[in-house]
Amino acid sequence: MLLFKRFLWFGMIICFVCFSKVSVAEENQTVPIDQIQKQITELNDQIKAQKKESDKLKKTVRDQQTQIKTLKKNVSRVYKQTIEDTGQIEEQQQTSGELKQTVAEQQEQIDSLQSNLAFVYKQTIKDTGMIEKYKLGNEVYFQSSYYDLQRDDVLLGNGSVRDEYENAFVNYFDLKFSAEPTDEVKFNATLTMYKLWGSWNSPESIGLADFNYSSKPSDSGVKVKRVYVDYRPEWLGYHVNMTFGRLPTSDGYLTRYRYNRPSQTSYPDLAFNAESDGVALTCYFNNQIAKSLNLVYARSEDDTDMYQFKSDPEGLSDIDFYVAQLNSKLPFLDDSLFAIQWLRVDNIRVTGDDIIRDLIRYYEIPVIDLTFPKELGYVDKLTLQFDKDRIYDWPIDFFASVAWTWSEPNQEQIMLNGQPLNSSTVPPELAPYAKYLYLLSPDNQDSHSGWAFYTGLRYNIESERFRNPKIGLEYFDGSEYWVGLNIAALDPYQKLNTRGSVWEIYWVQPCVENMLQFRTGYQYIDRDYTESLMSGLYGNPEKTDEEDKLFYLSFEFMF
Repeated sequence: MLLFKRFLWFGMIICFVCFSKVSVAEENQTVPIDQIQKQITELNDQIKAQKKESDKLKKTVRDQQTQIKTLKKNVSRVYKQTIEDTGQIEEQQQTSGELKQTVAEQQEQIDSLQSNLAFVYKQTIKDTGMIEKYKLGNEVYFQSSYYDLQRDDVLLGNGSVRDEYENAFVNYFDLKFSAEPTDEVKFNATLTMYKLWGSWNSPESIGLADFNYSSKPSDSGVKVKRVYVDYRPEWLGYHVNMTFGRLPTSDGYLTRYRYNRPSQTSYPDLAFNAESDGVALTCYFNNQIAKSLNLVYARSEDDTDMYQFKSDPEGLSDIDFYVAQLNSKLPFLDDSLFAIQWLRVDNIRVTGDDIIRDLIRYYEIPVIDLTFPKELGYVDKLTLQFDKDRIYDWPIDFFASVAWTWSEPNQEQIMLNGQPLNSSTVPPELAPYAKYLYLLSPDNQDSHSGWAFYTGLRYNIESERFRNPKIGLEYFDGSEYWVGLNIAALDPYQKLNTRGSVWEIYWVQPCVENMLQFRTGYQYIDRDYTESLMSGLYGNPEKTDEEDKLFYLSFEFMF
């Protein structure tokens, strides 16, 4: 405003001067009017510019006043907050002392925990080292099954026939242990329980022998199925392995398809499926075809011995088993396995001798002299077995096996009062028992040969949605004088002992991969001849027309 007044006074002075000059000019000379008007216009423009500048300054002043008010409010708020924070700081300083004390106590606990953890860590490292060093391991297999069994036209001892039906629930349990303390030594053991639901004692049966001690359903007792040591010396380049103990000769190699579990043995199913005590020697070859050679010796002690380490006056000879097996593969099929085995069952003793003695005493049959031969003869068996998983890269597993048996009796017989004892010469009370006394014959005089064929395939259904189930089909056929020796098989009818034909179809449904599965299947057996005792080893086969039907359901856990 002051500036504006100054400009106003300045303009009046200029006008006065100009007016004076005009007057003077009018007196002295003539001044151009246009020049004066131009000067006035310029002065007006300057006045307008100064006014605009003045307005800007006024706006700036107002903005600064607003900022000052805002700053005052902020300062007031900060001041109040500072007062409050000062109070909180005093409280926090008080709490800080308490926290320091708590932290000190917790630090003591942490130090103690660290000390304990260090001890546990050292112990864990030690235990882990033991496990790693000795390669300790275990495996569990548990099977809970239902069997529905039906047998039609069963041949009885008096020549008549009848139908039989039975069903059963069973639990089967394997607990396996293994250790490998060095590269040269490995230990394996399998403890087994095979129990009928609700049973509490072992059945008294002539069929329960050392060959199938842990493979017959009985009570909840745990039995030693296998326990053996492998010794593979380094100084022989690991090319030789010696095995001794209760050998892995039971369960059958080809059952791995039907049960969908790792094989428990390397011996052919048609050769010998029984529990045995003995020693084995395995030689390994660096050859593309011949892989290894097994030599096995096993013995079955006479279960009627009164004195374990010396001769029993009424005892019989021990049964000896000799095995030679060559393991190889076919050169035109990768990952195939082919085995050839020769088996001799030697020094076959008389069976049922204790029963004969008891019956003679029971029926009070006059006896002047009763003598039993030390042995009856021997049986030879030759087995060929082939298997291949996913043959020609198809989702099909295939196996086939064939075997031949020959019996060679020594023609010795039981002598009763100087006469040979057989089913035709004994009193009627003894006749049912006498027919199973001798080797594949009623009188131990004749040699016989037999054969069997066993094959199967399993189709792998490749479906992630249904967890890759499997369906399988198996077929078996055995002749009149076939000797199966499939004594420790877990299936109720032990189908590989059949003198006739067997069909089986099954389904394996995994529930949890490599851990839990469900199996179901159906067996149909058309029996042409009776099996006689000990899987066909004793007694003369009799013509029959039996039909066996087995339906089963099973849940199985593996870990």
